[in-house]
Amino acid sequence: MEQSTQPVEPFYRLSFAGHRSRYVDVALSLPASDAGYRLSLPAWIPGSYLVRDFARHLVGKQAQDEAGGPVPILPVDQQTWDVAPSASAVTIRYRVYCADFSVRSAHADSSHVFFNGTSVFLRVHDAEHARHEVVLDGDGVPDDWRVATTLPAIAIDERAFGDYAAADYEALIDHPVEIADFVERQFTAAGVLHRMVFTNALPETDFDRIAADVARICETEIALFDGAPFEEYLFLVALDESGFGGLEHRDSTALIFPRSHLPSVTASGVSKEYQRFLSLCAHEYFHNWNVKRIRPAAFAGLPLHRPAQTRLLWVFEGFTSYFDDWLVRHAGLIDETQYLAALEETVNRAMRGKGWSRQTLEESSFYAWTRFYQQDANAVNAIVSYYTRGAVVALMLDLMLRERGQSLMDVMRRLWSEHGETPLPDDRTAESIIESIMGESLEAFFDQALRSTKPLDVAGLLARFGVAMTPRGEQPGPDAGLRVDERDPQAAPVSLVFEDRPAAAAGLAVGDRIIAIDGFAVSGSNWAERIARHRAGDHLRLHAFRQGRLLEMELLLAPECLNQHRLQRQATDIRSEARFQAWLAPIDLERSD
Repeated sequence: MEQSTQPVEPFYRLSFAGHRSRYVDVALSLPASDAGYRLSLPAWIPGSYLVRDFARHLVGKQAQDEAGGPVPILPVDQQTWDVAPSASAVTIRYRVYCADFSVRSAHADSSHVFFNGTSVFLRVHDAEHARHEVVLDGDGVPDDWRVATTLPAIAIDERAFGDYAAADYEALIDHPVEIADFVERQFTAAGVLHRMVFTNALPETDFDRIAADVARICETEIALFDGAPFEEYLFLVALDESGFGGLEHRDSTALIFPRSHLPSVTASGVSKEYQRFLSLCAHEYFHNWNVKRIRPAAFAGLPLHRPAQTRLLWVFEGFTSYFDDWLVRHAGLIDETQYLAALEETVNRAMRGKGWSRQTLEESSFYAWTRFYQQDANAVNAIVSYYTRGAVVALMLDLMLRERGQSLMDVMRRLWSEHGETPLPDDRTAESIIESIMGESLEAFFDQALRSTKPLDVAGLLARFGVAMTPRGEQPGPDAGLRVDERDPQAAPVSLVFEDRPAAAAGLAVGDRIIAIDGFAVSGSNWAERIARHRAGDHLRLHAFRQGRLLEMELLLAPECLNQHRLQRQATDIRSEARFQAWLAPIDLERSD
């Protein structure tokens, strides 16, 4: 469709009176046009590589001219529409059903409203680079609800409802919005204002401590990159019973985390659960540089109507997954033992199952849209994660660089300098930058680590840094070759079946509900204990339900499967000790200033 040549600045008004029914109401106003308009909604959101078809949540779409007369809207495809020409201004009204409690979409109920722009703002084609204005209407929501967003404000009231504007469409969809009666904390890191907003938190949560700890992480990252690429930053933290996730934005992040895992005002130390929260914050904050600004060329130009494949997610997500735990240690919030425990978990997740021997790291990156984000029951045997496997490769590169007096952070600073504004080509440019800092060719390593399924000698590298990597079993006792949901007190639901191991040979499948071993009841909560009472070579008679049918199977237990590892400090020489300390020493923020 040929568009009008007159300047178009889209104007949106969002109303939230229907939040209890999970609706957000949108009115998009556009000037008169003798050519009409083409509108669309993104099919996916940057940072989450799956086509999600957000347009399916639009309800009751209609267009009217200034006199209230109807203006035809014709569908072009599942997410695109043509609005007919109009001699006067036209307003397109629609509702968005918001029922996805996640960081990637939109959610509304009696406790809050949250949305990403990709879920609510129709894209006006050929007007993407124009100014976009938004009004957030506070009528119809509780009086104690406030707005939290980094969308630039024009004129807002004391609760932050009112007029906002974005420089273009790409900016418009990159500022998530939370509206609720939330708890807020503020801190300054390297002279930059940061806010943390907590929704549905337990009242005894130690918000001051959390803000202080996250401030250390932010200060550490800003120091490593020698400055922040934004003028303010916002953490939106939605809390529930068991959710977990994060999504990066240009100057904010949306997080979901279990409320009971945050520290209370009486808690001391850093629990494993709280450490996970700190690493999540470090991960999403690191994305301010690595993904939001250093980004693959495939993501440039708003290719939001289709998948945008890249072979470089091992750099963007893998490197970030390595740095997140390291940054929490570097900020001085956890000790060496806690860091090694977290690294151990990452390494073990990368090596379990057979996926690492079936799919290369570049393939994992490229096929994220259909393989990683659409995992099935066989995923553990068929695919490898560019997050965890990429983190292992990042670890190895960091250690190899450190042996030569450099580090992976030197690589990140070079990437920031050369590709902070220019997208990173989907070729071997990143590899060349790493090689230039290393001072030697790494072709053999990259071919093995990225383009083959051969095992990587992580243990050998760690040993030179005074860390022993010792093989161990997944669980104590003989190998049953499966994982069950340990939370179920009534049965042992099978959640994973590992290929070429006892459960697969017995014919068990993901989804089976094992109810008895040798005629005695078993549950997820005592499954491991029951298996540990046996020896390798024992034959177990299992009863399980599959699709409502009772099955009997024989499980032959195998010797302990040593495909997991334990990382521990080991007695070593002075050189290895020096390497270890340089690798994991906390940053001195006062000296770095």
